[in-house]
Amino acid sequence: MKLLQIKYFYTVCRCGSITKAAEKLFVSQPTISFCIKELEDEFGLKLFQRKHGRMVLTVEGQFFLEKAKYILQATDVLEKQMRDMATNRSHVKIAVPAMISTFLFPEMFHAFEEKYPDVQLEMLETGSLQTRKLIDANAVDLGITIRDNAVNDNYNVLPLVTTELVFCVNKDHHLAKCDKISFSQLDNEKLILFKADSYQNVIIQSAFARARVEPQIVLYSSQLYTIKRFLECGNAGAFLYRQVAEEDKDIVCIPLEDPIEQKIVLIWAKNGILYSATDQFISFAKQYIQK
Repeated sequence: MKLLQIKYFYTVCRCGSITKAAEKLFVSQPTISFCIKELEDEFGLKLFQRKHGRMVLTVEGQFFLEKAKYILQATDVLEKQMRDMATNRSHVKIAVPAMISTFLFPEMFHAFEEKYPDVQLEMLETGSLQTRKLIDANAVDLGITIRDNAVNDNYNVLPLVTTELVFCVNKDHHLAKCDKISFSQLDNEKLILFKADSYQNVIIQSAFARARVEPQIVLYSSQLYTIKRFLECGNAGAFLYRQVAEEDKDIVCIPLEDPIEQKIVLIWAKNGILYSATDQFISFAKQYIQK
């Protein structure tokens, strides 16, 4: 049994006649007739019978049609996947939260480009929670996110770096000289938070809830530049990763009384297709973080 024979048989069933099937497939009628006869001889049964000049499926033919449809659909899917592999073999799409992208990803990005100049890296800035949804939908190959139990259970995980959240204000803010700060001290303070698709937002809101404080949010933003400008020019505070905050000399970093450490990890789907370029990036990341 050959795939071409199955395709000819299926087309005859769809068209209702050998003549129409031959026209659709751009082959001769005898070619299709011969292929169907080969199938019937191989199985030792009839797939069609003629009634009033029409091709009618036998019971065995109906059974074979159902299986043929499944085989051809699976073949189409496989063909598409292989073409996708050919298209994406030199392209890696990575979802990265905005704040993480500023201190972790640029150096890794450029180091990878130097080693693999033929591989194109595409970075999509999004929140940690949205990153996981994109992985689930196969919209990206890899994602960088914050590690928690959901990540451990649902994805392949490669630890990258550990960081901590600090409370940030400008030098003239009345809290700027604090050695440490608690969430209860931030009652009635103007605050800037990352948007709801950020895992950081969930952590901060939970901490305020435990402290029984209703935060006074003046801005939600996913743009780190915007947040820093608000800190420099206004009297609001924000929670940033220490590595990010320490890059700006005009921002004061205040450690939290109860430190919030977060592990940043690279994730990818457990059962997804891992293209060769994606596998190269994962292997590179493993070596990069060990330096």
